[in-house]
Amino acid sequence: MVEKIVSFCKVLVAKFISSSKRFPETIFLTTSIVIILCFENHMSSVLSSESLNALSRISMILGLGIPLFMSIKVFFERRPLERASIKAMIYGISIIGLWLYYIFLLEDMNSISMIRYMAVNISFYCMFIFIPHFYNKENYELYIITLVSRFFVTYLYSVILYAGLAAILGTIHVLGLIVFSGKTYFDIGCIVFGIFAPTFFLGNIPKNHEELMLSCYPNVLKILLLYIIMPLLTVYTITLYIYFAKILITMQWPEGIVSNLVMWYSLLSVTVIFAIYPLRDGNHWARQFIHWFPIAILPLLAMMFASLGIRINAYGITENRYFIFLTGIWLVGCMVYLIVRKRPRTLALTISVAILSLLSVIGPWSCFSVSTASQSMRFERILSKYDILENGKIVKISKEISVDDKKEIGSIISYFNRYNKLSTLKALPENFSIGQMKTVFGFSETGRSEKYFNLSRKKQTNLVDISGFDYFVEVSVTNEMIQNSNIPISISYTEKDGEVKIMKMGQLIYEGNINDVAMRIYSNNKTNTSLQNDEMMVTDQNENVKVVYVVKRISGIEENAVISVRSAEFSLLIKLK
Repeated sequence: MVEKIVSFCKVLVAKFISSSKRFPETIFLTTSIVIILCFENHMSSVLSSESLNALSRISMILGLGIPLFMSIKVFFERRPLERASIKAMIYGISIIGLWLYYIFLLEDMNSISMIRYMAVNISFYCMFIFIPHFYNKENYELYIITLVSRFFVTYLYSVILYAGLAAILGTIHVLGLIVFSGKTYFDIGCIVFGIFAPTFFLGNIPKNHEELMLSCYPNVLKILLLYIIMPLLTVYTITLYIYFAKILITMQWPEGIVSNLVMWYSLLSVTVIFAIYPLRDGNHWARQFIHWFPIAILPLLAMMFASLGIRINAYGITENRYFIFLTGIWLVGCMVYLIVRKRPRTLALTISVAILSLLSVIGPWSCFSVSTASQSMRFERILSKYDILENGKIVKISKEISVDDKKEIGSIISYFNRYNKLSTLKALPENFSIGQMKTVFGFSETGRSEKYFNLSRKKQTNLVDISGFDYFVEVSVTNEMIQNSNIPISISYTEKDGEVKIMKMGQLIYEGNINDVAMRIYSNNKTNTSLQNDEMMVTDQNENVKVVYVVKRISGIEENAVISVRSAEFSLLIKLK
C-alpha cells in the first residue's frame, strides 16, 4: 500500500514538473489568479468597490491569457522557431493585446463586456484544440476525446481532494484544535481547482509526437454513446417529428420553446457524431447514425428557423436571438458538410466555431450592432404609429398609446438600458435616463401598470376568536379535498386559479376565489405591507354558509386593477346556516 502511494506521488510530481516545463506561462497565470482571488477573499471588507472591480478585471484578463498562451505554446511545438527573437516578439504582441483588451474592451463589467469576453475565450480555447492537428488529419477526434476525458478525470481527482481536505479541516475545527473561518475553505478550493488541477491537467495533454490509436478510445464512453445516448437521441428525434406534425396540423406555435428544443438537441447530436466518428469503420450502428442523422436533423432545424422568425418578426433581434440564429446557421452548415463530404474533416467544425465566435462580437455584423439596429427600427416603427416623431425626435404625445405598445416601448427601453446603450436610441431626448420614462412617455419603464405586492400579518400574541363558527381549517396548497370522515363538509383550494370550494355531503355549498380576497385586502392597504389581524380577515357568505378568510401572508401582482395571487397562506372559519 505504501509503495503504491509513493509510486502515485512520484507520478504526480513528474506531471507537475512536465507541465511546469511545457506550460510555465499558463501555470503562472493560474497561480496569479488564485493569489488575487484569495487576496479579495480576505480583503474585500476593506477594499473599495473600485479596487475590487479592478482586481476582478485583472483576474479576467489573466484568465483570457490562459488559452492564448496555451495556443502559442502548442503552435511553437507544431512549428518550431529557431530564432528566439521571433518568439519573444509574438509573446510581446500577445501581452500588449491583452493589455489593450483590458483598457478598451473590459473597461466596464457590463453585459456587453461579459458576452464579448466569453466569445473571445471560446475562440481561443478552440484555437488551442485545433492547432496541434491543423496539418494532421489523423485521429483529431481521438485527441479531443483524450483531452476531455483527462480534463474530467483531473477535476474528479480535484473534487475528491478538496472534499478530503475540507473534511479534515472541519474535523479539526469541531474538535476545537484549531478554529478555521469559512474563508479558509475558499482559499483551499482556489488552490486545489486553480493550481493543482490545471497543473495536473497540463501534464496530461498529449504531446506533439504522441500517437493516439483507436485502442485508446475509452470503452465506457463507447458503451455510453452507442447503446444509451444514440438510442435516446433516435427516440427524441421521433418525438420531435410527432410534435412538429401536431404544430403544422393545429398551426399553433408555442412561444419560445421550439428554438431551444431543437438547438440543444442538435448541438448534442453534433457532439455525438463527432465523438463516434473514429468508430464509424468498425461499427455499423455508428456508421448509419453518422449517415442518416444529419439528414433527419435538417427539417427540424427548418422548424426552428420558422419559430425563430416568428419571434424576430414580433419582437426584433436581441443578443439571445442573434446567437440562436447564428448557432442554427452553424448547425445547418455542419449537417450539410457531413452529408456532402464522404470523408469530412471534423477539424473544420472546431475552426468554424473559433471564427464565428470572434465575428459574433466584432464589427458591424456583431450581435451588439445587429440587435441595436433591429431594436432601434422597432422602436421608431412603434412611435411612428402615434405620430410621436418629428425630424427623428420625440415630440408631445397627443394620442393614447395602446397597452400592448406601452409594453413594447417599455421593454425596448429597458433592453437598451440593460446594455448601457440608451444613447443609441436617437429618438430619445439628449441625456435621457430610464427614470424619465414617466415624464417623456407618461408611463413607467415596464410599459404597463403591473405592481407586485406582498402583505403579511403582524406577529401578535392575541388569538383569533372562533366563537360562533362550526369549523376552523388551515388551507394548504393542494388540489385535493381537505376532509374528515367525522364531519359532513370538505374543503379544496386550487392554487393555479385561486378557487376555494366547500362541499357538504357531495354538494357544492360555497365557491370563492382567493384573488377576490386579496383584492379586498390590498385595495384598503396599498401603502402598508404589515397589517393587523382584523385587516387580514375577509368575510364572505351565501344562503348556505358564512366564511371568514384569516390570511397570514399573501403576495401577487396587480395589473390594470386586476389581482393575481402567486402564493398565499390562510385559514378558514366556517359557519353552516
